Amino acid sequence: MKTSVAESVYLIFMFLFFKTSVDFNVIRSPTGEWFEHLVGDEYGVRICPFGRVAIFALIFVLLGRHYIKIPQYWVNVAMSIAFVLSWMNMNAVVYLLPVFAIEYFNI
Repeated sequence: MKTSVAESVYLIFMFLFFKTSVDFNVIRSPTGEWFEHLVGDEYGVRICPFGRVAIFALIFVLLGRHYIKIPQYWVNVAMSIAFVLSWMNMNAVVYLLPVFAIEYFNI
């Protein structure tokens, strides 16, 4: 439970509040209002509006598995979906790496 809470707090901070001028994007990101995020060396939040909303689904699964009986298979599916979707923005991939590592080694 403590790990899930720590992961959730980390994800909320990184996806909603963390500002930096470091950009990990090396591939072209999708276009559209929901997918616009900072590129280059401008200082600010590097996650698009879609990522800021979608991360709450992963947080729900991480916290909900302690209160609702969620089979480990569905937790793995949620982590896989987060992994695939995060490739739209390499900053999201980097921010999610610690969570992926913790979940992988806790299984």
